[in-house]
Amino acid sequence: MNSKHKAVKPANKKAEHLDSTTSSTDIVAAPVKAKSIQKTTTDEKEPLSAEEQKHLTECETDINTNLQGVFVLGYRLEQIRDEKLYRATYTTFATYCNERWDFSKTHANRLIQAYLCEKHLKSIKGTDVYVPTKESQVRLIADLKPEQQVEVASEVLTIVGEGEASAKVFGEAREKLFPKPKPVAKEPKPAKDDAEENAIPASPVLPVVFDTNLVSFTELKKRADEIYKIYANPSKKQVALKLIFSLKQDLEAWADWQDQQLNQQEAA
Repeated sequence: MNSKHKAVKPANKKAEHLDSTTSSTDIVAAPVKAKSIQKTTTDEKEPLSAEEQKHLTECETDINTNLQGVFVLGYRLEQIRDEKLYRATYTTFATYCNERWDFSKTHANRLIQAYLCEKHLKSIKGTDVYVPTKESQVRLIADLKPEQQVEVASEVLTIVGEGEASAKVFGEAREKLFPKPKPVAKEPKPAKDDAEENAIPASPVLPVVFDTNLVSFTELKKRADEIYKIYANPSKKQVALKLIFSLKQDLEAWADWQDQQLNQQEAA
């Protein structure tokens, strides 16, 4: 059985003539950001050959005059990306998309993905499929595996017959055959009171003999309480920082002492 493709409306005929650099006058070109070329440094640029420059010009002509023709955009952007035709003026594909065409690399890759999906479905032999004509249709199946895209496109054709398919039909067919997993609702965590929320995990208790001249734990706790109260007042943060530094030194001294105690116990 020969592959059956839906007829494309005149406004979308451009998608079937990817090698042509002329376009319909009905398509309005989007403005190009001014003075974008001057933003990259010359020491990182790499010149193009005459053939590559000609190819870049052809690609950009199609993009500039067909900014509403999704598949032409994807076709040309894929060439610019894969052959790095942007490299004479821009250092990355992302910068090129942003500065030259005023859209993100993510959007550019989405257009490329749409073109590749449409190209794949047009190449199918032996199965009747509905070839999408809009990015909104392709977006719903582009994340599927190639064979799954064929199944959905075939289901769409079964649904619409000789009619025109909408993005909604593509969505329904995809949901029927390959539904996206439902998000699992997370169980709410039990509420904690302020004391429990701010509690510090307890450290293992070490039996020691407090034969030391270090600052007592009672004094350290008192300083910590003072810091907490002071730091709540934005105008006294510097005072709090000084206390924190002092507290840090005292705690480090306690840590050193505790290490000594552990070493002595291990030696014994």
